[in-house]
Amino acid sequence: MPTITLRLELHNPTKAKQEMYERMTEWNTEFANWLLHHPELNKATSKIFKDFSSQKFPSAIVNQTIREVKSQKKKQKAKKFRTFWCCFNNQNIKVEKKG
Repeated sequence: MPTITLRLELHNPTKAKQEMYERMTEWNTEFANWLLHHPELNKATSKIFKDFSSQKFPSAIVNQTIREVKSQKKKQKAKKFRTFWCCFNNQNIKVEKKG
């Protein structure tokens, strides 16, 4: 199957979306630091976020954060994260054709 390349125009986010992303980054940094010292890090799944907070958070971001924290603790011996950005990947992407 050949590779399909899409060229998408990205729009500047609204002020509300910028604030939401900043809040999500703060939660994600706090979660990553909490997770870094969690005794059962190797068994962590997206359900562990409920132990950390009652906030709603996308499971795709939680799962990616868990993977990255495990990797950085193991390979780079991380002690604390100053900022842990929310990582978005194509895990939940959906492309629709209109017209």
